[in-house]
Amino acid sequence: MLVLAGIALVGCGRVVGSGGAESAEESLEVIGSSMEPTLHCARPASGCLARSDDEVVVRAETRIERRAIVAFQTGDQARRECGAGGLFVKRVVGLAGERVSFRDGAVYVNGRKLQEPYANGRTDGLVASEVEVPARHVFVLGDNRAQSCDSRIWGPLAARRIIGVGIAIQRGDRRIPLP
Repeated sequence: MLVLAGIALVGCGRVVGSGGAESAEESLEVIGSSMEPTLHCARPASGCLARSDDEVVVRAETRIERRAIVAFQTGDQARRECGAGGLFVKRVVGLAGERVSFRDGAVYVNGRKLQEPYANGRTDGLVASEVEVPARHVFVLGDNRAQSCDSRIWGPLAARRIIGVGIAIQRGDRRIPLP
């Protein structure tokens, strides 16, 4: 088993299983609170809500869409800024060529406020007021905004670092499909 470094604030994962040679699916154990309440991590860790960790099932995909949950390898700047590296899990809010901005605790893309029923907390105080997402990059945020070290801190994510897109949450015996 591959163990990936992480701290509670960054939303790291640990590989716990694979779907085998025919399947491009892998399960990642959620070990940080940055994606609460969507992906649960276990108490007593800071910000965690559940008795056991969820697993997020990811599949290799070339098409990345807004609102997708992605697993990715961190870059050097994220390691420096977050104090941890390895595999992170976050949500895509901005795509290449888009302008992501933050006002009054909300996220805007190209001037339009995103409807984010999955988000927990405000985006205030962590970033410049506007970021243009470069080609072949995405802008990612944790759903638990106060507990996430993400693109607000270390900038847009190079798409080449993405190893998979979340397709389901494994919560105990339940498999919950992701849209």
